[in-house]
Amino acid sequence: MALLQFRNFRILILVIFPAIFFLSAGLSAQSKIDSLSTQFQQAESDSLKVVTQIQLSRQIHREAHNEEKELQYAQGAVQKALQLNDTLLYALALDNLGLLFRYHQNYDESLPLHTKAYNLVKDKDINPLNKMIFANNAGVAGRYNHNYDTAVSYYMEALKIAERENDLKNIAIASNGIGNALTSIPGRADQALDYFERSLEAEKERNNSLGVAMNYLSIGDYYIDKSNFTKAREYLNELLEINRERDDQYGLAITNEFLGKSYLVEGRNLNRAKEFFTISLEGFQQIGDRQKQAEILSSLGDIEQKQGRPISAEEYYQNSLDLASGLNLHGLLMQNYLRMAHLKEETGEPVEALSYFKQGKAYEDSIKLSEQNVEIAALVRKYDLEKKESRIELLQKDRALQEARLDTQEQLLEERRILMLLMGIGLLLILIIFFLQYRNAQTKKKTNARILKEEKEKMKAIYERNLARAEILVTRLQINPHFLFNSLNAITYLIQTKENEKAMKYLVVFSRYTRMVLETSQKHIIPLSEEIKLTRYYLTLEENRFEKDFTYKIKVEESAVKGISIPPLLLQPFIENAIWHGLLPSKRDKKQLFINIIPNEKEITIIIDDNGVGRKNAGRKTTSGKKHKSMGMQIIQERISLYNKSYSGKITYEIIDKKDENCKPEGTRVVLTLQRIEGKKPGDNFNKFEALPSEAEIS
Repeated sequence: MALLQFRNFRILILVIFPAIFFLSAGLSAQSKIDSLSTQFQQAESDSLKVVTQIQLSRQIHREAHNEEKELQYAQGAVQKALQLNDTLLYALALDNLGLLFRYHQNYDESLPLHTKAYNLVKDKDINPLNKMIFANNAGVAGRYNHNYDTAVSYYMEALKIAERENDLKNIAIASNGIGNALTSIPGRADQALDYFERSLEAEKERNNSLGVAMNYLSIGDYYIDKSNFTKAREYLNELLEINRERDDQYGLAITNEFLGKSYLVEGRNLNRAKEFFTISLEGFQQIGDRQKQAEILSSLGDIEQKQGRPISAEEYYQNSLDLASGLNLHGLLMQNYLRMAHLKEETGEPVEALSYFKQGKAYEDSIKLSEQNVEIAALVRKYDLEKKESRIELLQKDRALQEARLDTQEQLLEERRILMLLMGIGLLLILIIFFLQYRNAQTKKKTNARILKEEKEKMKAIYERNLARAEILVTRLQINPHFLFNSLNAITYLIQTKENEKAMKYLVVFSRYTRMVLETSQKHIIPLSEEIKLTRYYLTLEENRFEKDFTYKIKVEESAVKGISIPPLLLQPFIENAIWHGLLPSKRDKKQLFINIIPNEKEITIIIDDNGVGRKNAGRKTTSGKKHKSMGMQIIQERISLYNKSYSGKITYEIIDKKDENCKPEGTRVVLTLQRIEGKKPGDNFNKFEALPSEAEIS
């Protein structure tokens, strides 16, 4: 903000605050207030008045609880500090007013005051302690106002400063605040434990038993929320021992409350929960905390209701209602009325249930209305404060304008001298730039020539690679029409012979096979598992061409083929040759085809074995007198060659003629070896991975 500048008031703040505190320490509550009032009236400077007003507002809150007077002095301090144009003093006054609003649960008004106080000083050279206090207060207000992201951001600011200053106290405060805020943010609660433990470590290093106790309570509550009740109770039991050593009656009462809560939430030992809540209730009764008594009574009512004792539950709820009504705790009143309504509904008393329900909803509506009124009041105060800030800023601008006019003539002369100097420097810079541009142009010319040469070589390599891939695609497409023609003829034959059911099954398998072929048509390589699936479909289709003398078997483990890629439909021509040129011409009673897939670390071997007539007999002349020429094998050879040019993994194959002891043909064996592509992991570059089809799926 332009209107706020620094004065050397930091020393005054550091001296006056401790002096006021120690002088008033031995006085009675009213005497302290009277003494501060006198100091305020007799203050010789406006700065001292602001300091005294801040201290007086806090003292009234501690001792007299007069909200109207507290806010009167606190707002007066803000207005006076604003007029003094002192950034630190103004930030202190804003932070003090925010604290008072927070103490009275007006978090909508508290949060913007703390954030403004911090933002005023975050980039200023002031005592880092003030920055940490303002940021931590903003975090607390944000957390209480359910603005958890805002709370975390300001706690983080405080934590960064505290770590830089090695301030263990504020490290502990900020870390604990972050943990509590994170527990309320969906999806981030798991991060909270690290900050609670960090805060606990700092408090232990400080030997601060109260801070240690607070963190044990936070960690215990964290584990309750995580339903890790055993771990929660370990921390809470340690906390009991700490509070006993400290003789902290409030600490003992709240620890017993959380132990009861752990058993209530767990729901396994409600009697144990009741014991702890009863002890906690007695503790809060001894120290006179009526709000906590009301909360404990409501929890005891929940236990009685869960244990099926509605009369006892109603008594606890009613006692809680009586206390909450006297304290005007609308939230607890709403909760108890709604629970009474539920209780009456379960005991078959609908009229009373409806009455309690209406009262609960009425308090719910009043809570919403109160929140709206608080928000409106906060907006009005914010508008008034900004209006005053703007007015003071305007006055300062007018004063600055008058001062600027007095200096105009002198500035003009100075500007002329500077202009002449700059013109001389500019001329020199122009000459230097001209020289550098000429030299850069020569260098760029040489560099462009070299880059152009490299780009040509790179484009040539890319062109050759793309050409090879295009050839792979073209040669692959030569296989499909041949097989499609044969398959459609087979379906036609089955329909003509009125084997309609068989034709339908054949057509289903054929459609699945065709769909897979289309899905892989845009891929250069596919997982070996998909190629095997295509092979199963193909063999199922070809099996229909035989009677019952043809069998096949594929031996493979699904996990063994992960990470292996292969050009689509590479196996089919080998299998097609085995069936059409090896097994169909064979006169054996049992015509067998066996495919065995053997993996190792760097490659995989595929063996296609048949007991057909062998290549020698398959190569005999046909009835037309022309020797059969296998176009499929020629295409396969071209595809393998192009694949080996395009990928680091290589494919090789060998065809072996099997013979018996008398050197008569016993069939043919094809052995393919596929290397893994370098740098690839299982599943890379594949759109999907399908399991091998089962026999039931094919049929």
